[in-house]
Amino acid sequence: MMFWMIGAGLGVLALLFRLAALTRLTIPLLYTVSMLTVFHGWYQTHTALADNILFVLVGLVVLSWLFSLLGRVWSFIQEKQDDRAAVEYFKYRVRKARENGEDTISTEGLWR
Repeated sequence: MMFWMIGAGLGVLALLFRLAALTRLTIPLLYTVSMLTVFHGWYQTHTALADNILFVLVGLVVLSWLFSLLGRVWSFIQEKQDDRAAVEYFKYRVRKARENGEDTISTEGLWR
């Protein structure tokens, strides 16, 4: 019975660390686990400091999420602007081809 309890606990812990790695919360999780186990005496003595350290770690993680989100939004906006510019350039080529009486339009260099 004890074997199954330890196995289930380790399985949950492995799943928790996998989830923490996906959300970049590995360092705050390791800090929390170490404060509750290895450094429990120090944590009891310096509770306010230990909690503030944890809040700073979580704040840094949230800040990294925001930077990642802003980077993705910026790249999405840039991609849309590039597409609009390519469409405008293609329209220009179509107008020029009609003015010159040509049947074919070159699409070379419009998109990456």
